Amino acid sequence: MINKLAKLLLVLILTLSFAQTSLAEETSSFSDVKAGNSHYVAIQYLKDEGILDGYENGSYKPNQEISRAEALKIIAVTTGKITEEELENTVLPEKPFFPDVRSDNWYSKYLFVAKDKNIINGYPDGTFQPNSPVNLVETLKMYLECFDGISYPDPKAYPFADTGTESWYAKYVAYAAEQETLNISAKNEIFPDQKMTRGNFAEIIYRLKLSAENNYKFGKATFYGKAVQGHGTASGEKFDMNALTAAHKTLPFGTIVEVVNLSNGKKVEVKINDRGPFGPGRSIDLSSAAFGKLASLGTGIIVVQYHPADSI
Repeated sequence: MINKLAKLLLVLILTLSFAQTSLAEETSSFSDVKAGNSHYVAIQYLKDEGILDGYENGSYKPNQEISRAEALKIIAVTTGKITEEELENTVLPEKPFFPDVRSDNWYSKYLFVAKDKNIINGYPDGTFQPNSPVNLVETLKMYLECFDGISYPDPKAYPFADTGTESWYAKYVAYAAEQETLNISAKNEIFPDQKMTRGNFAEIIYRLKLSAENNYKFGKATFYGKAVQGHGTASGEKFDMNALTAAHKTLPFGTIVEVVNLSNGKKVEVKINDRGPFGPGRSIDLSSAAFGKLASLGTGIIVVQYHPADSI
């Protein structure tokens, strides 16, 4: 009798385990992009929007570098700057428009239309190097050149440690910084020449899109707790580490903000009642209770998106 009960219990455990595994698989966009991946929210959103495709085996390969041609195609789809109808009606010229692009390449029409619309120009030697990895500032340029009438801020207002304010990409970097869509290191670096992985690329496209359409902001979130429990805040309230509050540099006191952990999609709403943080790349300081809703306190720093909750 005991053996029968033990067997039934084992079957029940295995069944529940299988059900939970199946549910996790169903809610993941790709087999290799699950909650905990730093680009989880971005990739999930772009997949749901029909912007990203994976491989036949169900993977996305987020750590694999993405080529300039692949990047251009995704940007064209995301922005709607190049339509399927345009591609169907495009007749390629007999003479190569880039010496390293053949008319039978899968991306040839994308590149031809993009060049005609001044989205891309190629390198000084006339080539485009379609199969080379795309870097951060090339990604910014291709994406932003898909839109007319963008008002670019003065690059001198965003003097990053590793970018020149007179460089060819300065205005694109300044715009992305103004919109709070860049990852900024503690040393105030953005690594402009970094080669984009498929995960990093999805992340920057997601941020640019959501920033423009919904005014979402992005950055690092930290927390404060016991050390300042009961101390005064900039709003005059006493700090309570158990309350769902946060510090922000400019948002009005009392603003309710939705904060989302980009690695797992967990959300929390907080009230702004203090000022800070002030380190490079840091956007919002959460109470320990609020941070705990998004990640374990041991994580220390997480990357988030945030937005006033009453205007989402």
